[in-house]
Amino acid sequence: MDVKNKVVLFYPKPYFKQRLPWSSALVPLPIMALAAPLLAEGYDVTMINGDADADAVKNVVDNCFDALLLGISSMSGPQIFHGLEAAKAVRLAGHELPIIWGGYHPSILPEQTCKNKYVDAVVRGQGERTLLEIAGLLSQGEDFADVAGTTIQRQGEVISNPSRKMEDINNFPRLPYEKLDHPERYISGLPNAGKRAINYVSSQGCPYRCQFCAEPLVYGRRWLSYSPDRVMSDVEFLKSHFHLDGVAYVDANFFVKEHRSREIAQLSTDRGLDLKWTAYARSNQIVKFSEESIQTFKSSGLSDLSVGAESGSDNMLNVMQKDISREETIEAARIARRHGFHVSFFFIVGFPGETAEEVEETWDMIQQISEITGEYRSAMFFFAPMPGHALYEKACDMGFQQPATFEEWSQFNSFECNLPWVSQKFANRMKQRDFYLTFGYPSASVLAHSKGRRLRRRYVDMMEKVSSYRCQKKYWQMPAEWWVVESLKRIKDD
Repeated sequence: MDVKNKVVLFYPKPYFKQRLPWSSALVPLPIMALAAPLLAEGYDVTMINGDADADAVKNVVDNCFDALLLGISSMSGPQIFHGLEAAKAVRLAGHELPIIWGGYHPSILPEQTCKNKYVDAVVRGQGERTLLEIAGLLSQGEDFADVAGTTIQRQGEVISNPSRKMEDINNFPRLPYEKLDHPERYISGLPNAGKRAINYVSSQGCPYRCQFCAEPLVYGRRWLSYSPDRVMSDVEFLKSHFHLDGVAYVDANFFVKEHRSREIAQLSTDRGLDLKWTAYARSNQIVKFSEESIQTFKSSGLSDLSVGAESGSDNMLNVMQKDISREETIEAARIARRHGFHVSFFFIVGFPGETAEEVEETWDMIQQISEITGEYRSAMFFFAPMPGHALYEKACDMGFQQPATFEEWSQFNSFECNLPWVSQKFANRMKQRDFYLTFGYPSASVLAHSKGRRLRRRYVDMMEKVSSYRCQKKYWQMPAEWWVVESLKRIKDD
């Protein structure tokens, strides 16, 4: 008999709305990681990215003809919605191949996920070796019911096999960037990291225990990384293949081992790559950087750091088990300013039990950071309950309605506030403060957006004056300017 060797991998669109036409598509790193060992073993792999392909569902269905399996990688929310949309279409087209899900959400709730009729199995956690084993069994006409690291559904019964030990990621081949359709869609100009930059990930997992994050749940606080030589080999290929002048390291935590990060930076300098680069960091890492490391990072092209500060309240930082302090974040801002690094900070409000005073501590720190760095480059998100953490249980105790099925999780949206203890009035106050800080401490990107357009320049100038006054006086009452702008937006949308 003919041996099938075709595998279809789908990365669903991670939002409900359309991507802005001028923004670059998300590099589908999860399915690229799965594809790499399959391609190395001679499988015919088709990767479909819902963020870049307007006909993604149709292309998934068409490619599933005569395929071994369909793999879908998903986070909570919109990716489940779009993934199920594709899975349903596959079944309606009469394709009976196994539909196997993986990624953060299915790994955290594998049994609930597997109860859905459009899920035949879940690959939990690190999936490269597991999916390769499944493909090998299917290609020989054998069952994969006993494969380690999977949760399967058989005749209505859900069974979780033993977990698979995490493997050194240096054992896996380079991610197949060259297999991306229309690669220019993934290359973007980052504000401080070159005109032609692309996302790259050099590690897997995170050793920290944050109570709002999926990483410790999926990887058990383990952190695995490529060697510095492997990283540079990959980056050299990317620069040559795509003619890059920048790279964005999108690791959950790039600086876990300072000496490794420093060696990567030094190799980049030694090999004359001349690339600007950005990475995610923790405040407590930045404040411990040696002067040698800072100078090595700087000379190698580090231009921008993204920091998960989360809160300005030491009490809330303890509650969420962030293992940093308010002062460390403020000092990280000082270090970044002193050495000429741009830095962005990310915050979360709406934790169960968080008080109004603690939220105000966060805003006060955001303003203090903006004064230190000379620009407002902070983003505020609302708490998203994550099953498996103690804060999730507390959220449920306070009225959060836990989605009862995999399909119900498809409507979960971490970008919108749907927490029962957070009012719309509170959510609006958060948006108003963000509005005034944006113009009170305008970043280079805000100023650049208004260049060459007289009306927009006048608008920015006016808002800068009004917002600067409000920020200096800390006067947030009667946000008339915000009301006007929001009203104009609604009129435009209608």
